[in-house]
Amino acid sequence: MSGSINHIAKRFGIKIIKQKKIRGGIYRVVTTKGKTYALKRMQKQVGRTRWMDRILLRIRRNGSLLAWRDPNAREGRKPYVTSKGGNYVLSPWISGRKPSPRSLSDMRACGIALARFHKAGRAGLNGKIAYSEIGSWYSTLRIREKLIKNKIVKARRNGFSMPISRFIKQHGSEFLRYSNQAKSLLRSSGYYTYSRSPRKNGFLCHGDGGPSNFILNNKGTYLIDFETVHVDLRAYDLYRVIYNSCKDYKWYFSIAAAILDGYRQVSKLHKKDFKLMRVWLRFPLSTYLVFAPFTRFPFTKSRLHWALQSERRIGPFLKKLDKYAAKYCS
Repeated sequence: MSGSINHIAKRFGIKIIKQKKIRGGIYRVVTTKGKTYALKRMQKQVGRTRWMDRILLRIRRNGSLLAWRDPNAREGRKPYVTSKGGNYVLSPWISGRKPSPRSLSDMRACGIALARFHKAGRAGLNGKIAYSEIGSWYSTLRIREKLIKNKIVKARRNGFSMPISRFIKQHGSEFLRYSNQAKSLLRSSGYYTYSRSPRKNGFLCHGDGGPSNFILNNKGTYLIDFETVHVDLRAYDLYRVIYNSCKDYKWYFSIAAAILDGYRQVSKLHKKDFKLMRVWLRFPLSTYLVFAPFTRFPFTKSRLHWALQSERRIGPFLKKLDKYAAKYCS
């Protein structure tokens, strides 16, 4: 792969002397001039990559700190290079540190950065809605619930190791109860009405915000990794940042409150945003991730136990979220 990475880098107009694979399709490369970049494979069609590039450049011109190409630099003149396996983009490697959910000031900074991204993104869309997932919430929840149900059916047939099958049989109905609650919340959230007016309600969303996709340094708070950028309701982006920040920290509400406090410094939130956030927060995503399974969430009894504890903590968490909304939002 090193040879092909060198070739791709040359097509961007840089010559590299060092490269390090961060994870699949993402490389940290250092040039002969000592500059460091992130070289990433975007598993998107060319049209979507071009759209993403146009929007992100507009957003950065409006003041948001983004890890994206500089079109005025030689190496930033090409928005992408097409090679075997996909389209590659080259962006500056942002030095700094990842925010910690243990630091409420870090979490407020993330909330501020996300709100600025949303605000600039609305202007960047210019009223044109493309690559929207606003209308997909019902189908996404249905597909994910189906996977959970299939795993439960298989466990009842003892289709897994005995410890895993026994655990799923014991708690399967609880997982489905949380999924049913999420669907009920969706029906009462006003989502159908909002989704029918994408021009009015749509925001450019990062799609996978969380501590790993922000970088803090002396210039401010940068957003990085834009593979999942799309148009959606902003509640989805807020939910992703809250979920990814809280799931490994016992769902301490102070973490979410700090994110929301930071966001509200830039943009006003409404009770409808909280109703929509509650839908995704109540769906048993941790269970789904283990059942899928994703590489980071192995299908083991210990991970299933972690998921169950996570789902059980969300009930009290949502009550605190309701109190927060009642106090600060109209």
